[in-house]
Amino acid sequence: MFFLPIADAATSSQRQPSPNVAEQYLLVAVNQERAARGLPQLQNDPLLAHAARLHALQMARYNSISHQFPGELDLAERGAQAGVRFSKISENVALGRDASALHEIWMHSPKHRANLLDPHVNVIGVAVVARDGQFYGVEDFGALVLATPYNSQESAVAQLLAQRGLSVGPANRTATLSEARQTCTMETGYAGQYKPWFVMRYTASRLDRLPEQLESRIQSGRYHRAVVGACSVDNGSFTAYNIAVLLYLK
Repeated sequence: MFFLPIADAATSSQRQPSPNVAEQYLLVAVNQERAARGLPQLQNDPLLAHAARLHALQMARYNSISHQFPGELDLAERGAQAGVRFSKISENVALGRDASALHEIWMHSPKHRANLLDPHVNVIGVAVVARDGQFYGVEDFGALVLATPYNSQESAVAQLLAQRGLSVGPANRTATLSEARQTCTMETGYAGQYKPWFVMRYTASRLDRLPEQLESRIQSGRYHRAVVGACSVDNGSFTAYNIAVLLYLK
């Protein structure tokens, strides 16, 4: 069985090695637990695995388990620095005699078990580092957000609105696309001269559903046209889709 040696710490930030046997075991074990409960399978994310590996090396150096060591970035910042685009991130850490022991530790800890069986995450990065006969394990879980152009985001939301009977897109006496996008960046109010009857700004990790409040407004039957704008908003280390929906009576 191969484990990433502590001596590789200086070079590990420059490469992303293939998962070792222990890491492969843990990935399979996680997905078996999820499959047994009807949960979606997690995909191995190399960038998240790289972040997990760097943290596992830190645990091995300190001969301790922790989610953050002195001078180390916190979990969200580590994930973002690795290049992962996520709306949610969580982490399991443990010290055990082998990979199966690590998995048992996590499954018997309510918080770690909840991370492992979280239905809202879709990717995982696993790292196992050996030192002095002990195995330091890290599992990083994330809800990956795909990089999607504004027009594609707007089209996805527009399709949902059209399915609910709304006419979607700029028209006479409504906001233009650029004004809708500007409205998306604003905390309150709206851009342009034509006032919408309702503005819904929301942040989401997926584009295949509408917020409940917006659904309720549409179901009132008062609104007949919508204009959609997407934008970027600073969410710190987290990534999400930021959308504004402007509703009009005609």
